[in-house]
Amino acid sequence: MGEKDTKDLQVQANLAKIKHRIVVMSGKGGVGKSFVAVNLAFGLALQGKKVGILDVDVHGPSIAKLTNIEGKPIEANPESGLPMPIKVATNVYALTVASLISSDDSPLIWRGPLKMALIKQFFSDFDWPELDYLVVDCPPGTGDEPLSVFQTLGSVDGTVIVTTPQDVAILDVKKSVSFAEQLKVPILGIIENMKYFRCPNCDEQTAIFKGNQLDKLLSDHSIERLAELEMDPRIAQTSDEGKPYIYHYNGLPSAIALMKAVENIIDQVEENAAISEM
Repeated sequence: MGEKDTKDLQVQANLAKIKHRIVVMSGKGGVGKSFVAVNLAFGLALQGKKVGILDVDVHGPSIAKLTNIEGKPIEANPESGLPMPIKVATNVYALTVASLISSDDSPLIWRGPLKMALIKQFFSDFDWPELDYLVVDCPPGTGDEPLSVFQTLGSVDGTVIVTTPQDVAILDVKKSVSFAEQLKVPILGIIENMKYFRCPNCDEQTAIFKGNQLDKLLSDHSIERLAELEMDPRIAQTSDEGKPYIYHYNGLPSAIALMKAVENIIDQVEENAAISEM
């Protein structure tokens, strides 16, 4: 058996350990996609699921920072000899290209084929644990990385798209929606981030970004709005500290909205899986 055949078998062996696969996308950068991906993963874990999070943003990986595993070494499975994703919490595991490069300042100046090969190597050269859910954090847009993720995973339970309210962001979201529809991947819903700012003194809500195109997009494509998240300084704080906002501020409106989104995702994914098995 050749090396390629061996690697293909390892990919299939790893994928067989993963019950459900969710891909988090955004049309443009700066909308909080990685924050949402991490907190969805921790939310799933809080619901008793065993979860992995895979960061395929090759040029701008942030999952290591968001999960507080910067500088933590990757260890090998003593049985297989293969490296394993890093254990973040009791039932959360993370794998990011940031753990494979020598410095936070080191850029990866790679063309498409190398990036696509790396994404496949995340499954061919690593030993994943049994997982209920894998959450994949894609880079913004609809380029090489998202396409390679869908091709490598083979079967995807659905995608969650993250956006901010302004119309220029919705223009890019439309491309992500079309991308998922062309690949016949279910869109579990859209999370609208930075919807408004809540005054800490009077509790008044003020919209920061003006836009009115998202409602029409949701209606035209029969997509659900999973959550509206406010601009909360504690989101930035927990992100910088590598702590899950959904856990540490679970009583706040945005954390409650995120957990409701998690419950919605579980209901959709597991109901669809049950129907497909009938």
